[in-house]
Amino acid sequence: MNLRKTIIPLGLLALTSLYNVSSSQAADNFKDKPYLGWSSWSLQATKYPGYGGEISEQTWLSAQHIKEQSDAMAARLQAHGYTYINIDSGWGNGWDEFGRPTANAQRFPGGIREVADYVHAKGQKLGIYYIPGISDDLLTLNPPIKGTAYHIRDIVFSPRRHANGWGGGNAIDFSKPGAQEYIQSIADQFAAWGIDFLKFDGITPGSDQRDPTIDARPDVAAWDRALKKTGRPIWLTLSWNLDLFDNAFWRQNSNAIRTGSDVESYDDKLTHWPQIKWRFGAVRRSWMLAGRGKGWNDLDSLLIGNAEMSGLTPDERRTTMTLWAIHCSPLYSGDDLTKLDPLGLELLTNDEVIAVQQGGIVASPVNSDLQKQIWTINEGKGKRVVVLFNLGDEAQTLAVSWKELAMGGLWNVRDLWTHQDLGKEKEEFSAVLAPHSCRLLRLTATR
Repeated sequence: MNLRKTIIPLGLLALTSLYNVSSSQAADNFKDKPYLGWSSWSLQATKYPGYGGEISEQTWLSAQHIKEQSDAMAARLQAHGYTYINIDSGWGNGWDEFGRPTANAQRFPGGIREVADYVHAKGQKLGIYYIPGISDDLLTLNPPIKGTAYHIRDIVFSPRRHANGWGGGNAIDFSKPGAQEYIQSIADQFAAWGIDFLKFDGITPGSDQRDPTIDARPDVAAWDRALKKTGRPIWLTLSWNLDLFDNAFWRQNSNAIRTGSDVESYDDKLTHWPQIKWRFGAVRRSWMLAGRGKGWNDLDSLLIGNAEMSGLTPDERRTTMTLWAIHCSPLYSGDDLTKLDPLGLELLTNDEVIAVQQGGIVASPVNSDLQKQIWTINEGKGKRVVVLFNLGDEAQTLAVSWKELAMGGLWNVRDLWTHQDLGKEKEEFSAVLAPHSCRLLRLTATR
């Protein structure tokens, strides 16, 4: 269950459009490779001492904490490709004279632009969070829509329709004049603040919402159109657990989609193994839908960097990073980057593993055994990636034959986690794997 519905004033959003990548977006390679970065939600939500505590209050989120994470990313992760610093729910508080969201002055005393300038000076990008719908308080205020003769009440459905996955907000009727203009006014404001990423949350069909009358697809299309019209490259991720029957629409109107629910456990740890194991089923349902030129499946935050807080064993942490990498999910840590332990830093900065994710080719399953899973990536030119996962609770021997991979001959085998060449194999590779562990291999054909 996603728990964010009480956090930020309910948002708003947008109309229908055909997908055309703008020249600025194409230059930023949004469809060529997934991004790497960090996001604030996990630290806002955990009940680990000193962080979010009661998530409805979000006591952790502040400009100062965002800057500290930016500093840590610059010092420890940025050389390995991490650039995005994403502010999640809770940054907003109230509205300006045109009904556009304003930053919480206590948490962001210099505003969002000041934080954007800070991270941009480090060569990083800034992300922000929003949701569909117009909140009740904004509807009561009924301000004018910038540059139009219309007001907020002029663009909502009557009678009221709910707007998002939490069954809240007032849905925008995009057949009404002023509706797209309102979304454009917010998108332009985000661009003026220096925003480089938008997480659009509570999207339906999806977000565990079963009410067919709550449909955020018009909002998604309107935001996609508005962001492109700003002229600024802004990555758009749609969240969460989107209905894959609408996959073509999601891919047309975004850069990545969340294919599952939240990875956080919302207790005194960041996550637990069941939250990770569940994602193996999600990737089996969606691996063929993503990849270079299509857009990306977002598996949610990586929670592998802080030993005490993680809730995962060392093997489970490595398995998590491996699963995210071979499915080309955006790699964004939800850890406290100022407190990475040695293993966490090693996992997040293994350039050979990151190269698999940046390659943009999503792994496909080799077998049907759900406890002893084997996945592969055919990179062409005599190169393959092969992964063995033991999802069981006991040690098991896993083997993959070259025949299963539809290849023959002699292949060099390299372990990408240990950076060790394991020698040449002609028929198969096998290994004994501890519970919840994996092997990540690169195979190179010999002449």
